[in-house]
Amino acid sequence: MDKTNYNHSIKCTVRECAHHAQGDDYCALSQIMVGSSEPNPTDIKSTDCESFERA
Repeated sequence: MDKTNYNHSIKCTVRECAHHAQGDDYCALSQIMVGSSEPNPTDIKSTDCESFERA
């Protein structure tokens, strides 16, 4: 994966992710999957980036 090809539509500050763009707070993926670990999410803490992979 080209981690210098930033997706300017996806901001990300999780530098521990394998998809974090090098040098700036963006994701290098063309798209991400957002999901929830709860059956009825009610706030931001209830959602997850399911595209996360540990670097």
